[in-house]
Order: sequence, then C-alpha cells, then structure tokens
Amino acid sequence: MNADMILRNGRIFTVDSSLPWAEAVACDHGRIMAVGTFDELKKLAGPDTKIINANGRLVLPGLIDAHVHFLWYVLRQHNNQIDLYGVNTIHEMQQRIQKAVQLRGEYQWLHGWGWDETHWAEKPSLRLLDGISSDIPLILHRADLHTVWVNSAALKLAGITHETPDPAGGKFGRDETGLLTGVLHEWAAIELVEKHIPGYDHQTLQNWLKDAMTEANELGLTSIHDIRLQREGPQSLRLFNDLYQQGELNLRIHMNIAAEFLNEAVQLGIGPGFGNEHLWLGQVKVFADGSMGGKTALMLEPFEKDPGKLGISVTSPETMHELGILARQVGFSLSVHAIGDRAVRNVIDVMSEIPEHDRFPAAALPHRIEHVQLIHPDDLPRLSRHHIIASVQPVHILTDWKTANRVWGARARYAYAFRSMLDHHVQLAFGSDAPFADLNPMMGIYAAVTRCDGQREPEKGWYPEERLSVAESIHGYTMGAAIAAGKGSIQGSISPGKWADFILLNKNIFEIDPMEIPDAKVVMTVVNGRVVFESTV
Repeated sequence: MNADMILRNGRIFTVDSSLPWAEAVACDHGRIMAVGTFDELKKLAGPDTKIINANGRLVLPGLIDAHVHFLWYVLRQHNNQIDLYGVNTIHEMQQRIQKAVQLRGEYQWLHGWGWDETHWAEKPSLRLLDGISSDIPLILHRADLHTVWVNSAALKLAGITHETPDPAGGKFGRDETGLLTGVLHEWAAIELVEKHIPGYDHQTLQNWLKDAMTEANELGLTSIHDIRLQREGPQSLRLFNDLYQQGELNLRIHMNIAAEFLNEAVQLGIGPGFGNEHLWLGQVKVFADGSMGGKTALMLEPFEKDPGKLGISVTSPETMHELGILARQVGFSLSVHAIGDRAVRNVIDVMSEIPEHDRFPAAALPHRIEHVQLIHPDDLPRLSRHHIIASVQPVHILTDWKTANRVWGARARYAYAFRSMLDHHVQLAFGSDAPFADLNPMMGIYAAVTRCDGQREPEKGWYPEERLSVAESIHGYTMGAAIAAGKGSIQGSISPGKWADFILLNKNIFEIDPMEIPDAKVVMTVVNGRVVFESTV
C-alpha cells in the first residue's frame, strides 16, 4: 500500500517512548502508517504520494487544548465586546465602556471582558455603570469568568430586585446597606441575566467559528476539549456538527456535557465517545467552587487578610456524588471545576467514592479535575491513587502569580504545582481556558517551563521548583490531553496506527532559550493526514 503523504528530513519528537525521535513519518487515509528514517519509509511512496521536506524543523504531534470555551472565544473576537483586561483605574474602565456605548450600532446588549478591581480606588457598583448607560444593558465579565458586573437596565430585564434572594450556588453582591451592587457571583446568579441576552443567527456563528478554527490551526491546535458552560453547550454542539456535515471541521472536538443535560443523556442512553473521529461526547462538567481572584474559591482556611471568607460551594459534595452515580449509568465520568484547596479535596473525596455501575465495570473515561489551582500537599498522592486527571492551564501563571501570592500567601507554594503532581505520578492534561487566557499553546509551554510572566518575572521563576521540562510540557498538550479524553490509543503521539495529526515549528523549542519559546511559530499543521495550515513566510 502506498502512502498518501510522507514527511521527511524532520526532527520529529514523537512523544512515544518506544521511538522518541524520528526523521520521517508516512500517512495514509488519515492514519500514521510508519515512523522512522526516510530510507526505511521511501518504499511506501507511490506516484501520487505527497513528499514534504521538513527542512530539519521540529515536528510535534498535533497539540490538544484540554480546556477551552470555544464559542465564548469566538464571541469575544467581535465588535460588541469591550476589552477590559489590564484596566487599572475606574476612569479608564468608564472611558472604554462609554466609547462602546457610543459605537454600539445594532447590538442590543454590550459585553465586556477581563475587569479586575484589585487595584481600583472604588469597588464595582450600580452607580458607576448606570452613570454610563441607564437604558442599554451592560454585562461585564470579570477576568476569572465567575463574576459579572451589570447595570440596572440588565437587572430590570432579568427581574432582579433588591429583594430577590440569592439563588442556590450563587450570590448577589450587596453593599453595607443590603442593596444590590450589580455584581453577580457564580453561574446560578449569572444565568438569571444571561438567559435574556439575544443570540446571534446560526450562519453568522458558523462563519465566526470557521475563522476561529483557522486561527487555532495556525497555533498548532489539531484538537480541543470544549468545556461546555450551560448556555453555550447545545449551541456549540449544533455548530460543530453542522461544520462536520459540511466537511469543514478542521479540529477534533471532545465535547463535555453540562451537568444540567445529564438526565436527557441518560434517558437517551447516550454515553461518552458518542459521535465520530472528529466530534464526540466526553465527561460531565460540574462546578465545585468559584475563582481565586473573586475570592469565591472554596478554601480549607480563609483567604489572606480576609478572616471568615472561605469561598462558595457551587455544587455540594452530596449533589456531586448523586450526579456521579447518575452519570455512571451510561458510563460517564465527571469533569469538575475546582480552584480552592477545599474544593479539590471535596472532589477527590467524591470521585473516590463513586461506585462502578454493573454495566460499566470500568468507566470509558477517567475522572478529571479542571484547574486544581491550589492543592493541599496531603492531597497530592490521592490524585494518582484514584486515577484522577489534573486538567490544568499553565498559561494562567502569566497573569495569576501575583494574585495568588496576595490572596493565598504562603499557601501559593502549592498553586499550579505541576512538578509536585508529576512527582506523585499524576497525569497532567494542559489547556488554555481561552477566552480567559491566551489560546496559544506556546505561551502555556513557556509558562510551565519558566514559571515567569510576559515580562519574564519573577526573575528566577515563581516557585521555580515546580517548573517542568519542555518534553514534559509537550506531553501535557499531547498524550496527557489525549488520555484525559480517553483517546490515548489513537491520539497524542506520532505512532503507527494513530491519527495523522502533527505540526512543524520554525524554532526548535528544545534548543532555544526557554524565554524565547513564545516566539516559536507554527509553519504547518496537518489534521487527518491533510495540510490545513501552511505558512507563507
């Protein structure tokens, strides 16, 4: 049998311990046929075989983002979105929102993203937003995703008044007199407003989604784990499926199910892996707590200089356990957001106690904890003991290390504790959490290897004892993510029989100064044995 494609003259890091490095790879019908030297593989070439000369460049398995909110990433690219990242003063924030109000065009609502009140002289309030617009609804997402700030027009449309009680698992911000501030904490509160926001037409979203997938391919991504939120979930699945039917889905999509849809899945008998080689169902997504910056992460001890503040339990351990048992009826495992050390401990407790179902003696997918942002050292060995994946996002170090020091103090020693997890034999899967962090995997690898931010600070890295090697970081974006999706036998390494997904870089990130890793660019991306991106420079 002749190969469709043979790539030769490459520095191929296979992420396969049986042959870590190779020079050539042959592909046929979307699968890898053989890996080795070109002398060994050239016998597979026929008259129609495409030969690609890698010119000595580094070749890696296709990168997998194990945690991304892709539809939200798409929506953030468009012009009713107000960029509030890095805004350090109330005055600048007001100016940006005011400009957006003036230029809003046909949009009924205005969205903002990325605010962080840490250095503001004044706390968020209804007065501040109502002074900009009292009739156009505003919804501004904090940088951590778990808090939004809205004006009175938005509250009115949602029917929320000063007398409205906090929903279970959420909280309305109030001032010292008990009046609403316009700040809403956690999804149970946020969705009361978000469900009133008009959506976009299907064709517009499809076009935007294709553009975003092109960008993802240009960054070396060949697969993503779409961590579905409640409102975006069904819409994302429909959009991805339509693109698949049209032959335009150039990413492989592992799609988690929001817990609120679990009953429907059980009733239909739909389980994990339902779908095809490009789009399939994954784990059931649950929230255990909130965020670090918003101080809604669930903690064993109070936040620094904030006695009594222990965060929010979004889903109780009892409810989570019930969801886990229900999920097992069709073979699902759990994917649980947990930021604080109490949340992480609770989730490990729950996952360790969920019994196997008679029909599913071994779950099709592993349980996974999303973020594991802070872990108590006593809980490190428990992750591997119970075969729990740590789905983590190194790229957050770029923006979070100072905040972690401020809100967790000395406990931050075990924040983003990647080396400690690996030393305890925990399987790591790397993602970005885009749009709430940079989608570019090179930034995630840089953060894991250096523990520095974009300004190369702190000088020797933040808790440098937690740094990873380049090879370990690549593993997190390849085999680690594939294993988290239950696809380790077919994805994640350049090995015979696996999907023919791989990329070429213009710089060898094993050889350059680690500080230069963000400068590495993808020059070619291959998905299913087909070139979906090739640099023209």
